[in-house]
This record gives sequence, structure tokens and C-alpha cells, in this order.
Amino acid sequence: NSGTSNAATIDWNVSQKQNLTITGIGQAISFTNPAGACNLLLRVEQGDGGDIVDAWDGDIKWAGGSAPTLSTGNGEIDILSFYWDGSNYYGVASLDFS
Repeated sequence: NSGTSNAATIDWNVSQKQNLTITGIGQAISFTNPAGACNLLLRVEQGDGGDIVDAWDGDIKWAGGSAPTLSTGNGEIDILSFYWDGSNYYGVASLDFS
């Protein structure tokens, strides 16, 4: 159902390394900015397979200019690395740990 919407907010002030399990389609992921410049890691796991993130935080600048297509197999894991400079996140993805 393309009308399904799930939202998650990652608060980087809690920890600079976080885990997120996604389920369903229409996922929207936003970030709460950390206090200062830092490196961040987000481990994303497929909850049941075929789960899709449709929208990422607007402050992310992705390597190559567009958000990565995450792995879609049940239980597959992607690791997203970000550098926060105080204004933008610079993100790269390491995909398909299984």
C-alpha cells in the first residue's frame, strides 16, 4: 500500500551509533542534529523484507548525489555512515551485510 507512512527520528544526541529496524513501505527517516561536528553510524535492518525508505532527512548530502537503495531481503543489514559538519550530513552506504 503506497499510502502507508512510517516515520522514525534518530536523535544523534543519544548516541553517535544507532540501530533502526524498518518495516513496511513509505518510511521517512529524520535526524535530530548532534551538538557539534562528528562522525555517525546508522545500522539499518530489514524487519520483514521489501521494506523501503522513501524519504531521508533533508540535510543529508549523499555520495553520488542521491540516497542509496537499501537492501531488501528479510534480515539484511546496511550500514550508513555520516559526517555532520554543523549544517549538513554527508552520507555513504555500505550495503547488504547478510
